[in-house]
Order: sequence, then structure tokens, then C-alpha cells
Amino acid sequence: MPTLPEFNLDGKVAIVTGAAQGIGKGIAKSLAQAGADIVLAGISLGDRENDDAAMQSAAEEIKQVGNKVLPITADMRVLEDVENLIDQTLNAFGGKLDIMVNNAGGSFNNHFMDINDRGYEAVTRNNLRTTFLGCQAAAKVMLEAGHGSIINLASTTAFNPATTQPVYGANKAAIMHLTQTLAVEFAPTIRVNAVAPGLTDTEGLRAQYPENPEEVIATMSEDFAAKRLANPNDIGLTVVFLCSDAAAHISGVTIKIDGGGMAMR
Repeated sequence: MPTLPEFNLDGKVAIVTGAAQGIGKGIAKSLAQAGADIVLAGISLGDRENDDAAMQSAAEEIKQVGNKVLPITADMRVLEDVENLIDQTLNAFGGKLDIMVNNAGGSFNNHFMDINDRGYEAVTRNNLRTTFLGCQAAAKVMLEAGHGSIINLASTTAFNPATTQPVYGANKAAIMHLTQTLAVEFAPTIRVNAVAPGLTDTEGLRAQYPENPEEVIATMSEDFAAKRLANPNDIGLTVVFLCSDAAAHISGVTIKIDGGGMAMR
């Protein structure tokens, strides 16, 4: 049977932030299925008392794939938590860190003139700061080791006017620019890329429409050429490709994962 070993991630150690649910958990599961050992990092912004339980639940699900999984409760907005995350990863996996996926983030809907300074700071800390700290901490290890791959989460809101999420869209555009900059600064040792999901069918999205999630998602799907929203596995498989040797000559790019949504527009 023909094989493509370039896609195999056996022996790799990957950190995925914001991994308790949704896109982050989907990315972690795909990386595990490709052979990587996984460090799940994150918190539950909506219910901080359940941080540890949420991480453990995600870990148990991903362990079914058969790889090593280490859940760590870490607030990626806090430098000390980020440094502790890296230290625990290195201690648990023999000093290895091959892949860093900066997925942690979050936002809220509001128009520009209604966003106060606190709201601006919150969105920027949740998205740009978490990515900056994650990139910097991982790069210290990877540059010394002589190899590594960093994947940042952008969004299709970075390409279009985001009238109800202006700060979020601006942050995601900044993450794309940071990705390009670091791809040059860290070359050829570390490859740095980004993925930009469009609307994705996650628990979080469905929770916004508790009365009729299926109906709302079906309506939203009509805006995409694929006639469906992305799912976390769609994002995860793209990340697997970018982290693998199959993408050895790809760095500094942002891949849109939107089912042809931008093409439709």
C-alpha cells in the first residue's frame, strides 16, 4: 500500500493552547492521530472554577487515540503561566518541543464606538498577547534545538470588514503580520505559518443559539460554497499538514479555511 511518511508526526511533541474545547481540541486530536504526543494548555474563560476539569476531559478524549497527552491549566495571557507551560512540557517529554499551536483567543460582539478601553484590552490580551507570548516562549526552545514549527490562529475576519468585532479582526490581522515577520526572523530553523478559519461549527457557536442551533447553522451554511461550516477536524488536518515534512518548504503563509466563503463574496 502506498504511504506518505512526510505527513507522519510520530515522535513529535506538540503544545496546543486553548485546547479544552472547539477548534483547539480538534487540532490537538488531529495532531495526536498523526502520531504526535500532545500537551493541552488552556483555561475556560467562561467558568474558571472548572479549568482543571475541562482540561482533563479533553485529555481523556484525546487519549483514546493512543498517544501521550498532558493537560496543563495555563492562562496564556500571563507570562509566568506560559513559562511554566514550557518548563512542564520539557520536563515531561525529555526536553522536546517540536510544534507550538497558538490557538488561545476570544472576543465579543460590539460595534466600534461602543467598545470601551477595558473591552479593547481584553480582546487584545486574549488574542495578540497570547500569540506573542506563545511564539516567544516556544522559539527559545526551538532555536536552541535547531528545528520547530509554529502555527498561529488567524481568522477570515482579518481579511474583511468586521463591523461587530473590529478589535478582534484587527488582532487577527496583526497575528498574520507577526507570522510573516517571525517566518523571516526564525528562518531557516523554525517554520511559522497561520491558519484562518471562517465560521466553524463548535460548542461555542451552538451555545449562542440554544433554541435552534441546527436551523441557524443551516442558514449560515448557505453563505459558503461548500454549503456547510468548517468543523474542528477541518482546521486540525490543515495544521497537521503545516507541521509535517510535507510542508517543509512552506513558511510565512496564512491558509484560509472557509469552504469558499470569501470566494462567494
